[in-house]
Amino acid sequence: MTAGQTNLFDDVLKTGEKFVIVVQGVYEKNGQIIKKILREYPSLDSHAMHRLFDHLKDTYTNEPFEDGMVFYDITVYTNEDYAADHIFAHTKLHRGSHDWTHTSK
Repeated sequence: MTAGQTNLFDDVLKTGEKFVIVVQGVYEKNGQIIKKILREYPSLDSHAMHRLFDHLKDTYTNEPFEDGMVFYDITVYTNEDYAADHIFAHTKLHRGSHDWTHTSK
């Protein structure tokens, strides 16, 4: 299982940086991609974020896919603003796969 893409500039994170983890289900319906937030975990310190990130990957590896679901998506942001500039880690589990992929930001 891959650990996911982590920011190469970890050393520039602020002391006491808080993280948000968002778990989404991504569905295809009538040729459109629809994202549904399944879980959201705000205000995590670095230690809690790493532990929860690993736990969520383990949990969702065994979670069944709903009808029309294409993949699970776990994204870690470095603050409350869910913007691409604040992505710390991002990983996906596609239907029919048992391994998490990772994508750079």
